[in-house]
Amino acid sequence: MRNKIEIIIFVILLCGFGIGYLVLPQRDFSEMENRYLSKCPEFSWKDLLKGTYTEEFESYTADQIMGKDFLVKLNVAANRAVGVSEIQQVYIGKDGYLIQDYQEPGELLQENLDYIRLFAMKHPDLDMTMLIVPNASEIYPEELPEFAQTYSQQSVIAEVKQSLEPQVQVVDATDTLLEHKEEELYFRTDHHWNALGTYYAYEALCEALELEPVPYRQYDTYEVAQPFYGSLYSKAPVFDQIPDKMVLLTNPEGEYQVSYVSENRQSDSMLDYSYEEKKDKYAMYFGGNYPLTVIQSQGEIKEKVLILKDSYANSLVPLLADKYGEIHMMDLRYYHDDVDAYIENEGITRVIFIHNVDFLSTDNNFLWL
Repeated sequence: MRNKIEIIIFVILLCGFGIGYLVLPQRDFSEMENRYLSKCPEFSWKDLLKGTYTEEFESYTADQIMGKDFLVKLNVAANRAVGVSEIQQVYIGKDGYLIQDYQEPGELLQENLDYIRLFAMKHPDLDMTMLIVPNASEIYPEELPEFAQTYSQQSVIAEVKQSLEPQVQVVDATDTLLEHKEEELYFRTDHHWNALGTYYAYEALCEALELEPVPYRQYDTYEVAQPFYGSLYSKAPVFDQIPDKMVLLTNPEGEYQVSYVSENRQSDSMLDYSYEEKKDKYAMYFGGNYPLTVIQSQGEIKEKVLILKDSYANSLVPLLADKYGEIHMMDLRYYHDDVDAYIENEGITRVIFIHNVDFLSTDNNFLWL
């Protein structure tokens, strides 16, 4: 009798999911996963014989399965029930923290540092500074689940300093962030720092650059009304997850001209409020990542600054724009033209790298320097 019941349930589920593929409209984009989904491939005998059709169809069925977001949450809950605390390199930590794992970097880290050092040696006339940022596991190790083992980011930062200085001045944000850790500096559902963590790192960078930071109290704080579930939640969605609050710092007197070069469009704001109603609210900074963005402001320092960055910089550059009158923000994941030629053609006088430790350890685009 039990076997019959199990067979009936299996047939009902199979039929239900099959009907779902036929009846329900295909989704273009998954807010939960923050990515575009596969569509049903067009059949051809050529693709079938090559094997590409079956691969694409498998991807389609996995992406468009009925109730996928709920099933992913259910899978996470099942893993937690049997004691699994790490899912897709995300630790389900204490106090509602989801924390990105960080393990010992491989040879790619030293390759990246070699690219950066050689780049600096090609431009001995330029002042170069790197702000390197630890991830939340270094600042909040007590929030990791029991027996979780992450690699020391401080040892990696020490290696970065040894490899790059004196050609590149390395600014370690760790001590500053540790001093203020009780104020909560990182999102609990996203791998980025929040506005407060960004500001304290901005202060540390200003000290290294011999700048006077704009006082925190001079900024307005804008709190997004909708709850924020970030990138780590997309990988490990927990049923009872407490959302983050997205807070933005805005200069009420700031005037900016932002040029998205590859997209050939301009804006008078570094914030894209259309993302307020979307899941990826961190993309409110500049609307996400672009190859090249030029920001002109009323900043009193009239240098032309090139910022080579990852997404951690997106929340910090708006603060620097109140100091520097012209910032060229370049993301090597998308900008693959000649960087040396760009520096010469645009008259760049200073270079600032802004990277988190994990990005420096794992990204393979520094070869474009």
